[in-house]
This record gives sequence, C-alpha cells and structure tokens, in this order.
Amino acid sequence: MLSTRRLLRVRLFFEGILVGTVTGTIIAAFRFLLDEADIYRPIIFAHVDSLGKIFFACGVMILLSALLSKAVALDGQIAGSGIPQLKGILQGRAQMVKPFRLLAVKFFATVAAIGAGMSLGRAGISVQFGAAVGNFFTRKIYGRTPKHEAVEGNFLLTAGAGAGLAAIFNAPLAGVIFCVEELRKRFSQEILIAAVSAAVTASFVVKMVFGVRPVFETITASPLHLPTVMTLPTLEMATTLSAAPVKFFVLFVSLGILCGVFGALFTKTLLKSLDAYDRLKIFGVRRFAIPLLLAIPLGIELPQVLGCGNVLVDELLISHPTVSLLMILIAGKIFYTLICFGTNAPGGLFLPVLTIGALIGDIFARVGNGLHIFTADWTTLFIIFGMAAFFAAVVKAPVTGSILILELTGQFSHLVGLIVVSGAAFMISDICGGEPIFSALLERSQSKRGD
Repeated sequence: MLSTRRLLRVRLFFEGILVGTVTGTIIAAFRFLLDEADIYRPIIFAHVDSLGKIFFACGVMILLSALLSKAVALDGQIAGSGIPQLKGILQGRAQMVKPFRLLAVKFFATVAAIGAGMSLGRAGISVQFGAAVGNFFTRKIYGRTPKHEAVEGNFLLTAGAGAGLAAIFNAPLAGVIFCVEELRKRFSQEILIAAVSAAVTASFVVKMVFGVRPVFETITASPLHLPTVMTLPTLEMATTLSAAPVKFFVLFVSLGILCGVFGALFTKTLLKSLDAYDRLKIFGVRRFAIPLLLAIPLGIELPQVLGCGNVLVDELLISHPTVSLLMILIAGKIFYTLICFGTNAPGGLFLPVLTIGALIGDIFARVGNGLHIFTADWTTLFIIFGMAAFFAAVVKAPVTGSILILELTGQFSHLVGLIVVSGAAFMISDICGGEPIFSALLERSQSKRGD
C-alpha cells in the first residue's frame, strides 16, 4: 500500500501533466496572436500617414481604452501582470474567485493592449493563466474539499504558474526554478513533482506548435544559437589571452553594477508611476487612453519601443544600431513602459525588463568596444548578459534569470559569467534600496485595499 504522501505525489504528477497540457494550449494561442500583432502593427502604423487616418486611429484607441476599463472593473485580478495577485493567493491574502472568467477576459484584454502597442510583457500573464488553469482543475473538476484545495490546490496553482512561464519562453527549467525561487520561496518534493510535470508538458505542447524557436527569434538563428557570441575565456586559455579571464570578470561585475543601479531606480520609478495616476485621479477610460493615444506618434516615429520588446532584441542582435539610436531607444522604452504599466493595464514586466537589459548591455558593449577594451565580437554576449543582470536587479530572482537566459541561448558554457553578472546586479540593487518588484506591487495593492 502506498502512503498518503506518496499517493499525493502520484496524483500531482498526473495532474501536473493535465494542467501543463491545457496551459500549453492556451499559451500557444496567446503567443500566436501576439506574434501576429508584432508583424502587422508596424505595417498598420506605417499607413497612418494622413490627418483622417490619425483621427480614425485615435477613435480605435479610445474604443480599446473603454474595453480595457470595463475588463479591469470586472475583476481586480485582470489588472497588472498577475504575478503579485498570484503571490497574494499563495500567501493566503487573496482568492481566485472565478478562474475561467479571469482567464478568458484577461486573455483578450492583454492581446488587445499589447497588440495595440502598449509596452507590456506576456510572461507574467502566462504565469497567471497557468495558475488559473491549476485553480480551475482543483475546484471545478476534482471537487476538492477546502482542506485539499488549500494544500493540493496550491501545488497545482504553483505548477500551472511554472507551466505558463515554461510555455511562453520554451524554458521548462526556468519555469520550475521560478516556482521555487519567486513564488513559494521554499522547496518541497510535492512542488517539484507538480512543477516539473506541468512545465515540461506545457513546453512540449508549445514546441509542437512553434517548433524549438524561443520568443527571441535570432537567438536560434544559427547552429551555434548566437551568431557572434564567443565562449568565455577559461583558465586553460590564459596563456594565449593573457589576463582575459580577470579582465572579463571585472567587465561582468561592472555590467552587473550598472544594471543593479538602473534596476533599483527603475523599480522605484515604476511604483511612483502607479502612484502618479492615482494622485492625479486619472481613472477609467482616460487612464488607458493616455498610453494608447501615445502609441500613435510612437508607432509612426519610433515603432521599436512598442509591444513586448522581443522584436527589438532581435534587431539588436542583427542590425547593431548606433549608440545615439540606442540611447533614444532605451529612453523611449523605459518612458513608455512606465506610462503603460502605471495604468495597471493587463500585461506583465518580464519582456520589457529583458529588453531594457539588452539595451543596457548593448550600450555597455559599444562603449567598451570604442575604448578598445574588447572587440565587437563580444557585443552579443553583453546584450544577453545585460538581460540577465537587469532581470536579477528588478525581479530579484537571479537564479531564474540566469537559467532562463541559458535555456534561451543554449550556451551553457556561460553559466559562470551569468551567475557573476546576475549576482552583482542583485547585490547592488539591494544596496540601492531596490525591492523585488512583484512583492512591492503586492504590498502596494494590499495597502490600498486596507485604506
């Protein structure tokens, strides 16, 4: 006879597969629609070339603003990235009342918001979708008693969240690590079994639809995964590269420090942007109309800053824009992300954060190349390391960020470098007073509810 705990593990394994299958299917449809939006958005904005078309575009954006306002008013958990709400549920501070309604409404609201150009991410939303699937199966199909729902249901909730992250990035290991490092902040065999089965299954389903290509297309542009990346120097190479290992260690730490400082500033400014909308009493349709109307001139003059940012990262890896253009792009991306996320519109932060990190890494590489510290061949490496470092500084999940970048690039020889740059960014962000963004957002929402 199997013990009660072993039976629970067996159930969680098969339930994780079920949750992963449904989550992967939903995320595949979600990603397909957003990928199509990335293709057609610049084409549409390119045709907004007359006063009449501009007025028509404004009308469409106001209509979308009204729809988003109604969606957010329907359920408070539809607003924002979804991860703070999920953390609140796992901590027993909130409940997911109607998971199917949440999933359906937020699915279309997020596609509308990001599709129209708002600088928001898709990963946090995918995490919430997976959690909603886990919650749905726990409460609706299996008919758990309250005791089972609190214990086993939370395992499926966590597993679904990991499956969502794994599916959107084709990164199952990062999905599992995210469950432990960010959501639960503790390890157990039950969490591991449920998360692994759900994440692997969801990733497999998405790969059946999209193949092996990740969110960042150019990362798999060649058999070596990165067109210009070089393997990190090792001690065995020191005889031919002189002090290269020490030099690049210093460079990685320097990039981590830079990302840590900017990450702490970004987190604080992001929270203030939410407060600014409330303080100015901008609510309802007007709140969403501001970024959506702003998307029109940006879509015409600077379309790279619109959307999640994965297309912009692909361009960085291929086109190598000038430093002056990079400065414009990073200023525009940060500014527009603050404007969009400040509305609390449905949409996440992962991809905008990774994109800003890629821009920081690219600028860092261009400066280093201009000073003849290293050659242009290292540019791609610093772009990728910038993504991991800025993610660690803002989300405060350095292990998840490092594993995510490893799975996206397939360059496992860079593990040590990623740990160094992410660890430095995490530490400096902490010294500068940077809070874990999702925990800070949860505390903000709870304090407002208390008021």
